[in-house]
Amino acid sequence: MEVYLTLALLMSRGVILALGHDGLVDVPVPSALTLQTNQTAQTLSLTWESDSSGFDIEIFHTELMNVVMNETVESEADPSTRQHVWTWRSMLPIECTSHSVHIRARHQQTVSQWSPLQTIPGYDVPEQSSPKMYPQDKVVHVGNNITFCCIVGEKVNFDRILYDGKKMNATRVSRRTYAITVLNQPVSRVTGTNVICCSDALTLTGSVVFVGYPPGDEDLLCETRDLTSAVCSWKKGRNTGLRAKRQRTKYTLNGRDCLDGQKLSCSWTSWEQNWTLVAQNPLGSVQLTDSAPLADRVHLLAPVDVTAVDVMAWNVTLKWRWSVAAYKKLDMICQLKLNSRELTVTRNFSATGLSSVLLDGLWPDVGYSVSVRCGSLHGFWKWGDESAPYKIHTKMERPIPPDVWIWMDSDTSGWVLWKPLSVSESHGALDGFEVSQSGTDGDRWSTVSLSQNNFSYPITLTNTSDITVTVAARNPAGLSQASSATVPAFRAVDSLLKVSELTGTNGGFDLRWRCDVNVSAGFVVEWIPTGCSGLCAVNWLKVPRSNSSVRVPSESLEAGVRYTVSVYSLSAGAPVVLERWNGYTRELPPSESVVKLSPVQISSDVLLSWKAVPMKQQRGFIRGYSVYLANAARLQLLANVSDPDVTSYRVTGLSPGSYKFVVKAFNSAGEDSGSTVAIKLEINMDMMVVGILVSLGSMFFCLILISIFCYKRREWVKKAFYPEIPGPKVSGDWCSPQGPLDVKPPPHSLVHIVESPEWDFGKKGLVPVPEEEEEMENVDTDSDEPALLKYYNQVVGEDSRSNPLSDSSGSSTFSVDSGQTEITYTGIQSPTASRGGGYRPQMQPVSGPDESNGGFQSDFQEENSSSGYKPQCSWQLDSPEAENFNGSLGSPTSVTSSQFLLPASSEENPPAHAWFHSLLSRKS
Repeated sequence: MEVYLTLALLMSRGVILALGHDGLVDVPVPSALTLQTNQTAQTLSLTWESDSSGFDIEIFHTELMNVVMNETVESEADPSTRQHVWTWRSMLPIECTSHSVHIRARHQQTVSQWSPLQTIPGYDVPEQSSPKMYPQDKVVHVGNNITFCCIVGEKVNFDRILYDGKKMNATRVSRRTYAITVLNQPVSRVTGTNVICCSDALTLTGSVVFVGYPPGDEDLLCETRDLTSAVCSWKKGRNTGLRAKRQRTKYTLNGRDCLDGQKLSCSWTSWEQNWTLVAQNPLGSVQLTDSAPLADRVHLLAPVDVTAVDVMAWNVTLKWRWSVAAYKKLDMICQLKLNSRELTVTRNFSATGLSSVLLDGLWPDVGYSVSVRCGSLHGFWKWGDESAPYKIHTKMERPIPPDVWIWMDSDTSGWVLWKPLSVSESHGALDGFEVSQSGTDGDRWSTVSLSQNNFSYPITLTNTSDITVTVAARNPAGLSQASSATVPAFRAVDSLLKVSELTGTNGGFDLRWRCDVNVSAGFVVEWIPTGCSGLCAVNWLKVPRSNSSVRVPSESLEAGVRYTVSVYSLSAGAPVVLERWNGYTRELPPSESVVKLSPVQISSDVLLSWKAVPMKQQRGFIRGYSVYLANAARLQLLANVSDPDVTSYRVTGLSPGSYKFVVKAFNSAGEDSGSTVAIKLEINMDMMVVGILVSLGSMFFCLILISIFCYKRREWVKKAFYPEIPGPKVSGDWCSPQGPLDVKPPPHSLVHIVESPEWDFGKKGLVPVPEEEEEMENVDTDSDEPALLKYYNQVVGEDSRSNPLSDSSGSSTFSVDSGQTEITYTGIQSPTASRGGGYRPQMQPVSGPDESNGGFQSDFQEENSSSGYKPQCSWQLDSPEAENFNGSLGSPTSVTSSQFLLPASSEENPPAHAWFHSLLSRKS
């Protein structure tokens, strides 16, 4: 361990001795340092000698000793001169101030001492006392940064530097030098961008900078116009922004200057196979090349003196000449462009040295404008220059036959129709039309002349024979051939033809029909607006017999209009209809709503009725109607009537109140805007009366049924609701004697009917019930009180006799008038409730008559002793008092009965006016 420690100490001491006193290795200081500036490139070049390859370089602005660069660089010495060269580019122009430089060598982590400072003076030294600005007239690329400096004179105060009129922030570089830096410069104006240095009172100096782009020219092409010389042209790229004469782009072609380079064209007297163009400006250059044989770059000049000879109705001959004699031997192709009012066509012709052509296929009486251009036929490069337009006008010719059709608006009348002739069909200005019609015998013809603006003529049909109609057009050149059409005598079959529904596609109709073997002249497709009146807008299209389908073009159709489309077959006779359709090219929502919408109240329902939308406003096939209930701002759908023929709807179950209904017709495109109607539902008095009458009738009917039932079951009803009350029987002779009987008016008694079925049949006679005495001086027959019965003691009939008991009454005799007795029956008590006294009806005697008579006499005598009343044997119905009670008395239960409750006769003789008693008592 001690040995190792000793060795480590010796090694460290050796390292310390190897280093100098300040820790630096003995590295030689670079020598022979020299400085050289390049003001155009703004660079500073350093040259020195040293065996090292690494160096530290520091550069200062001399006056203020500001370090502007401190770098470690690698530089190898030139083997021949053993010198190192290194260049530094300064952001600040080199002229602006003095620069000082020193350098030291570096070996790994050790460096040499710094070399002595070397200084290169700038223009801010005392010897240069006038103000200056750098750089001057500098040309830079767009987007670059540039630094300007201003050197002021001695004893002059610096104020500001303006770049394009804008004050910039300036930095002091030395005692007299100030600098600014402009970043990302835009394209300058034509005269450049001004930079001005100012003092407090005046402008000291300035400079101009030009900012732009290098050349961007492209697409060099060289061609020949006369088969000998060459003309090269190119396209200019983006604008360089450098338009001053010294900064413009300069062009050279194959090393020779192009005098017309600014026109982007350069001419040469002879053709050379290869071409090179160089475009250059202060910011850069571009080189373009082209290579081609002469035959492949022929660009002919335009023909001259184009003229027309031998102008006809259908053709014309054109001639021209060439300005270059060499063209006469060149195989060329020429193109003629024809322009007219209706079309533009081109025709190509080829020949050697071509100078004339025949143009055929023209239309009579049509003006044309023609121009000519040519090119090389072999190795075609491009079309040559085009000649000036030359105008020609062809001659007239007879028109073509018109397209004729016959449209029937009724069974006996119709119209002959023909289409207008276009300019290319009329072959000249039309003078009119001639329409001829055959007679009934077929030999006689009638002809009428119409103006050129007429395209229809009315005809009248007969039931005897067909009619043939011909139409011919006329112009100054003559009359055209006639077009004919035949109308049948009667076409009842048309009305029986089934009409199908047709749907349009892409604005037109695609039709297909069955073939007809009898067709000899093709088919006619006819379409007119459905439902039109008068002379309708009839369109037709003739189809060859080989076709059984066609498309009706959209140009003659309109969306939302219903058309009737028919297909006719043409033969030697009259046309025959094959098929017929109704359809729309494109359906639209109805333009109008249903009409005459009206509500009718039916009890608690509302019947809505309307008329359909007029066909012209339907704009589609109506598929049904939608019925809505309008609630505030929304519509509540009540029903969809899917049958378009149904024009009514009944809304049921409505309460009294106000309602608003909306009815909308709809087709496949949507609904219309809707018709609205309002109604106020009220209670229907008529229906109420009818209801009441029906209720009353029902009630009476029920009563009748009940009465019938009760009549049929009267025995049961009588026993259940009106049990028979047996009448009292009195044994003995109760007749009063003849003559007046004075009866003292006894107090009336309460009489109660005993209705309890639990009758004590052990009772054998009437039991008198005592009642309160009540003085009644006046009797009111209209009051609710029981009526008073007045009895007269008088002889009734011839068989009447004196009452054997009248002599023992002990009462004095009175006159008839004073013998009235007022009796009131106020009620009938049940036997159970009248145990203490009162009236009790007697029953049939159970024992013998003697026993019964004795009982009754004892009771009667007891009562008579107190009242003095002797009952008479009979009631006189025709007494004056009895007439007042016939309508209300007679029932055994009446409290004011006008008959005796103890009649002498038996119950087989009831009162005649007791109808209800008789009804219930009648045997079935």
